[in-house]
Amino acid sequence: MKVELDINKWKRNNHYHFFKNYDNPFYNICSNLEITELYNVCKSNNFSFFLGYLYLSIKAANEIEEFRYRIEDEKVYIYDQIHPYSTILCEDNTFKFCDFKYSDSFNNFCENAKLSIKKTLDNGELIAGDNRNDVIHYTSIPWISLTSMTHAKNFNSDDSVPKIVFGKTFDENSRLMMPICVEVHHSLVDGIHVGKYFNLFRELVLDSENLLSS
Repeated sequence: MKVELDINKWKRNNHYHFFKNYDNPFYNICSNLEITELYNVCKSNNFSFFLGYLYLSIKAANEIEEFRYRIEDEKVYIYDQIHPYSTILCEDNTFKFCDFKYSDSFNNFCENAKLSIKKTLDNGELIAGDNRNDVIHYTSIPWISLTSMTHAKNFNSDDSVPKIVFGKTFDENSRLMMPICVEVHHSLVDGIHVGKYFNLFRELVLDSENLLSS
């Protein structure tokens, strides 16, 4: 479900129009996030670490309204819920795009995710599902501790979907850190909203024990 945002009454009306016709209106912010608590919970309960951080990330994004804004046909819509659309690695070291379904329950999220991953790997197609806007585009690059990131783009498209990348974890003073790069459309999302995402993600990590038991 989605509802149209009244751009004329939007406090960011001027910002929206200022950035929307840029050749590249996206910007990217990378930061290291401590995920020690999440890793320990996943390890002690035999949970998938990948699904653990993917779940907390999309949960945080869903709670920030600006991450649910999308530009469609010169209008801005607010989706009531967004889902992960992530690359997954194949046995031959290529990748495919997998369509995940978000759920408030981590157990339900994992059950749906395992079915989606199997379906995607069994399918001969590179892209799973339709070209949807109620998603965030995810990828993981666990071989590199990222400090920056760029994405391939089609500048002739009206893409406004956020893109989030997880890098290789590393130890810092006995804390497990993960580089996370967030790319967003500046007509829809400002730096303060990306900051809220990182702060909320960290809060959810601290509550991993409770959230992942649901």
